[in-house]
Amino acid sequence: MPLYELTYLISPELNEGELKDFSRKINSLISKTGKISKSESPKKITLAYPIQKKREAFLGSSEFSVESQKIENLKKELEKEKQILRFLLIKKKGIERTEKPQKTKEEKSKPTKKAEIKEIEEKLEEIL
Repeated sequence: MPLYELTYLISPELNEGELKDFSRKINSLISKTGKISKSESPKKITLAYPIQKKREAFLGSSEFSVESQKIENLKKELEKEKQILRFLLIKKKGIERTEKPQKTKEEKSKPTKKAEIKEIEEKLEEIL
């Protein structure tokens, strides 16, 4: 299943108890469709510009894996929530490890020829 990240801004009008309940509600929406791997509790931030006439908001995020066909249902559920000012849902790409090709025994034992300073100076004189 693909890995997704949801980052959301919640209205600053919620008190601490309501904020925790709302955060649990969002996590339960995600849990219905997929599996949460990481969730950060919302923290109050000052916005760079007003969103829906609000200068502050609570910023929260969650990482989860879900089947691609179920993600549209999750988006619709999040759009219905009036307390969410904005949200961003992105699909995270997997980290691909690229391994260096291993040298064979012949390549390991083969000595490399190092150029001597005299040879380098001669070549430079030829070029110039």
